[in-house]
Amino acid sequence: MRNPVPARPAFAAASLVLVTACLSPRVDASRYFTLPDDPGAGPGAVVPAPVASLGLGPVGLPPYLSRPELAVRKAPDELSYAAADRWAAPLDELFPRALAEALRTRLPARDVVRWPWPLSTPPEVTVAVDVLRFEADAGGGATLHARWTVTVRGREPASGETRVHEAGGPGDVPGSVAALGRTVAALAGDLARAARGGRG
Repeated sequence: MRNPVPARPAFAAASLVLVTACLSPRVDASRYFTLPDDPGAGPGAVVPAPVASLGLGPVGLPPYLSRPELAVRKAPDELSYAAADRWAAPLDELFPRALAEALRTRLPARDVVRWPWPLSTPPEVTVAVDVLRFEADAGGGATLHARWTVTVRGREPASGETRVHEAGGPGDVPGSVAALGRTVAALAGDLARAARGGRG
């Protein structure tokens, strides 16, 4: 009667493969995005006279945008998050920065300050924004919905609402991010018009 041959060599080989796999560096497949630079108001656009100071804030974002992953609207009451597509910094930093730069080209200011500023010496123009939606969609487009108030020293505050959708291509995440950037530029255009009293 033969004794069974121990399976130790096979077990050892399998263990070695497992240990090697565990020790191998994992490849991070994530992509990190920032909001694109604003292209400006376009060639030939009339640049208004600069204001002395522009104050931006507060800028509020909804809680669902506090995650690092890009939010994608699947249905009116359904959101998903792109696990491998992330913002390179918190969106509550990226969004106000992009909006400030877009405003610089449409409402030039010698000085741009972020909220909070001393209530005793507010900027000449102040802009407060409450973002309700800021997301990509399943078709690759982007949607921004925001309410805002613009206050110019010596005038009654002007309040308004911006709803804008920019088209994109399905599965094109960089294109969706670019579309999100265009919605921020559209918001800046509405704010600048309100600051100029609706003229131009």
